[in-house]
Amino acid sequence: MLLLLGGSSAFHLDGIEKHWIAHEAQVIVIGTFKPNPTYPWFDGWHLTGTINVNEVLYGPQMPHQIRFRLICEWSTCQRWPPPSYPSDALVQGLWFLRRIDENTWESSLSNFDLGFRFLADRGYWEEYIRKYKIQPWPGFKSKTSTY
Repeated sequence: MLLLLGGSSAFHLDGIEKHWIAHEAQVIVIGTFKPNPTYPWFDGWHLTGTINVNEVLYGPQMPHQIRFRLICEWSTCQRWPPPSYPSDALVQGLWFLRRIDENTWESSLSNFDLGFRFLADRGYWEEYIRKYKIQPWPGFKSKTSTY
């Protein structure tokens, strides 16, 4: 299942597909994920937790800790056992996110990808941000952005 294969291996494609995660991201942060137990709901399995934000590469200033949610819909997710987080995502890495509400975020690709990439790829994504990402939202300042 593409959803839970792990963020960095989900898109080893050339061109637009590889970069779509960054294109769609409202914020790109470096952080560490702390999972909560997975639970079933009427729309599928809910995988939740928090991301401890260490640095913002793109987007508005972020609190040190944000909520993360991913829904593995019944139409695409196994019924049992519950899906689990790839161990790759439990280390510090890059998170490509979009806002759900005030302090809850999901992968910029929604249910198709965890939104995680390895920190070793930071230079590549920073170059992409410099070249192709629209300037951060007017009125917001990133903690580290110089763009």
